Amino acid sequence: MDGALPRLWLITDPEHPGGPVGPLRRALAGNRRERVGVQLRAKNTSDRLVFDWGRELRALTHECGASLVVNGRADIAVRIGADGVHLGERGLSVSQARTLVPSSMRVGVSRHDRDGLVAAVDAGADYGFLSPVFEVPGKNGPLGVEGFAEAAHAIDMPVFGLGGLNAKNVGRLRTAGGFGAAVCRAVYRAEDPRREVDQCVVALDKLPADAG
Repeated sequence: MDGALPRLWLITDPEHPGGPVGPLRRALAGNRRERVGVQLRAKNTSDRLVFDWGRELRALTHECGASLVVNGRADIAVRIGADGVHLGERGLSVSQARTLVPSSMRVGVSRHDRDGLVAAVDAGADYGFLSPVFEVPGKNGPLGVEGFAEAAHAIDMPVFGLGGLNAKNVGRLRTAGGFGAAVCRAVYRAEDPRREVDQCVVALDKLPADAG
C-alpha cells in the first residue's frame, strides 16, 4: 500500500475567502498528481457545504489523479466516493470507521505522540499524521525534527509530518524517517500554489540519503 499512498497531503482551509476549493484547483493544475492527496477538513461547517465541497474536490482529484479523504465524516466520504476517511484522536475510532466504509477505503489518523501512533497501528490504521512538527499558532509545543524521528521510528505504517511545513523544510522529514508531509497554510498562503506543491513533492520524493 505504501507505493500507492500520496507523498504530500493538502489539507483544506474552510475559512479561506471564497471557499477552500479554488486554491487547490490552482495547486493541482497541470501535471498528473498521483503523489498528492487532498484531505477535506471542514470543522464547524454545515453538512451541505461539506458535501458540496467534497463533490467538487472529488471531480478535481479524479481529473488529475490525486487521492481524496474526508476528515471525520465516513458517511460523506462514502457518498462522494472518496478514497478514504481521516480520523482525529476523538470521535470515530478506526474499528468503527471500518464498519462504515468499503474495505477498499483507507483509514488514516492524526496523532501527537508515539503512543498514539502505536495504538493506531494496533487498531489497523493505514497511515498516520504526527503533529506538530514545527511551531503552529494555538497548538502544543512542536516536536521538532528529532522529536518526530523518535516518535516515528519503527512504526509499522507510513507516518506523515504535519505542522509548520512548507517546501523549504519538508525534505527534512525524509531524513527523519517520515513517509511524507501534510500542509495547509503553505499552499493557501502561497503566491503560486502549484509551484509550492511541485517543490514539496520534489523534496519529499528524494531518497532519505539524498534529502540533505
